Amino acid sequence: MAALLEFSLFALPFLAYLLWWRLAGRKPGHEPSQRIVMLAAIGVACALAGAVYYGLSRSFERGEKYVPARIEGGAITRGEGVSR
Repeated sequence: MAALLEFSLFALPFLAYLLWWRLAGRKPGHEPSQRIVMLAAIGVACALAGAVYYGLSRSFERGEKYVPARIEGGAITRGEGVSR
């Protein structure tokens, strides 16, 4: 099931392009509207900003090591960074 999901996520951009190509009527020189290009650019910028924010907010300080998640008394304890 996971492989099907991964393949679907991989194929999604290609299917979206095929759908746009079909709807455009395959006219030579036909390009997407400026509005679509701007929305796509804003979406990419938001995704990059979110990735950078997440990466910076979840980073460890220098000298810390990662202690993986574990089960203690039937409850899951999150992974964390501890001083060496």
